[in-house]
Amino acid sequence: MKILAEPIDAIVKFKGKEKPIPYKFRYSDAYGRLQEVRVDRILFCDEIKIAGIRALVYRCQSIVNGVEKLYELKYIVPECRWELYKM
Repeated sequence: MKILAEPIDAIVKFKGKEKPIPYKFRYSDAYGRLQEVRVDRILFCDEIKIAGIRALVYRCQSIVNGVEKLYELKYIVPECRWELYKM
């Protein structure tokens, strides 16, 4: 997987005091077109700290343009910001 670290628009489900669950997101591809991806499966979620900044990294799987892809979404907790971390 290639590290992208691009900001994305995300629709997320929050349940009580649990971690947020990504439902779908939109990002700009290499040609500048907006691609919308529905999160088919969340394989795992890790909580990490980078330079003291708490983040949640989700390894997910979806069908993108007819091809099954693995990717990682990162939720940066203090900034309340989502990014497409790897694809």
